[in-house]
Amino acid sequence: MSESGKGRRAIGNALIVAGAVVILALGGYFGWTRYQGERLRANLRSTPAPVAAVTTSSASLPTVTFTPAATVSPTPVPPTAAATELTQSPVTTQAQPTNTATAVPFATAVPPATAAPAAAPTASPAPVSVGPPVRIVIPDLEIAAPVVEMGWQVVETANGPQSEWDMDALKGAVGHHINSAELGEPGNIVISGHNNIFGHEFEPISLAWDDDSRARVDDYTDSSDILNGRTIQLYNAAGQQFDYTITAFYRLRDTGVSLAQRIENARFMQPTADRQLTLVTCWPPWNNTHRLIVVAQPAGGS
Repeated sequence: MSESGKGRRAIGNALIVAGAVVILALGGYFGWTRYQGERLRANLRSTPAPVAAVTTSSASLPTVTFTPAATVSPTPVPPTAAATELTQSPVTTQAQPTNTATAVPFATAVPPATAAPAAAPTASPAPVSVGPPVRIVIPDLEIAAPVVEMGWQVVETANGPQSEWDMDALKGAVGHHINSAELGEPGNIVISGHNNIFGHEFEPISLAWDDDSRARVDDYTDSSDILNGRTIQLYNAAGQQFDYTITAFYRLRDTGVSLAQRIENARFMQPTADRQLTLVTCWPPWNNTHRLIVVAQPAGGS
């Protein structure tokens, strides 16, 4: 055999070995991820959430105050789902309604012997933001991660300039959408995080999805109650803790769907009149064909 023939044969053998290594690595990762998910779900089922936790039916979607569709920036269709994990379009900032239901302590005076005209009721002050979240903890999922402010960037596409959330800014952290609510004020606090390629902060959420016992909501949406009643803790820069109770867990098909459907999927990131926390990540852990949405309400109804 000539030297050139030997060289081609050596290259061919090397490619075969490399291909076998890649296949084994992918198979090992897939198997290990499935094992982790099964173990996590088994732990969740064996440690039920507190009975006092607020839960909602998983058969219907939560009520959300929507921004008109015309104000929602179209979501760019990623060239590959795995390479553009979590590229939902930012929604246009909407002013948050003022909540006057939060009462403040006041002194109670002893009425005099002669009744005096009743004083006009004192209006409760508007709630004041205590800043954005800087840390998130979900004990049952062993998640503890810093939270950073996340904006968006304009990218050029075949359909013209479109905006995408700047997920590249997340280095070992999850992102608080800068146009969503802050702690201490009414509205929807939206936090997104990676689950595989660019980070693993929200991977346990992806692993927790219970595909075997899912409930169909519509053609593009499934729900699971495996996380209902679990606690999410948010902290601000001053160290104040804000507890939320998970009330819904959804999976949205986001690859191979129309642009209109992807915009519809983004409804969970819209502002709300009441206090709410929404977490966003991708599924499954080895791909990014779906979005996972975790919806939580303030613990104790506060």
